[in-house]
Amino acid sequence: MIVTTSRPTGPPGYTETLPRVPESAATARRLVRDALSAWGLEELAEDGALIVSELVTNAVQHARSRSVRVSVTRLEPARVRIGVVDKSGKVPWLQEPGGADEGGRGLVLVAGLAWDWGSDPLPWGKRVWAELHGGGRGMRGERNPWVGDLVRDGETGRRGIVTDVLGGAEWVLRSESGPGQWNARRPERLTVITPRASVRDRS
Repeated sequence: MIVTTSRPTGPPGYTETLPRVPESAATARRLVRDALSAWGLEELAEDGALIVSELVTNAVQHARSRSVRVSVTRLEPARVRIGVVDKSGKVPWLQEPGGADEGGRGLVLVAGLAWDWGSDPLPWGKRVWAELHGGGRGMRGERNPWVGDLVRDGETGRRGIVTDVLGGAEWVLRSESGPGQWNARRPERLTVITPRASVRDRS
């Protein structure tokens, strides 16, 4: 059953509790598409469906509970947060998977599509979330840098390749010109010089 909330104390949203089975990803995609259509944000529907599918699939694989809770919340007129709650306290880590790895790809996709993402600890588990912003509405529409991008740090002028994103809150960069790495907590200071695919092609 879909529960629609529109309370004076909180933003409007849609939530649904689903069984922790692979088939729930399709139901979650429909929920996201219905919510975005109701808010006139159809341009976010495809990315939103991909994101929630990956988040639900991750919860199905790693959580211990019988169900997961999916939410779609309209924080601002063109800013939407998609969340999945499960009863596992394990924090998701974004890693660059090897060519033969089966796991680790979902969060890379989420990080590439979302304006921002992260996880919040809960007393009984965690909430993993991702935000999307509508284009052409005075909001930042580009994605944050992600694993494999060649970037420039606007504060220091240093150039580096993103090697990891820790919980969606801290970017680990490897120096382009030699050994050494540093962390950045403000992605808005990082400008993508060459996106991931092109960096990989040059190596």
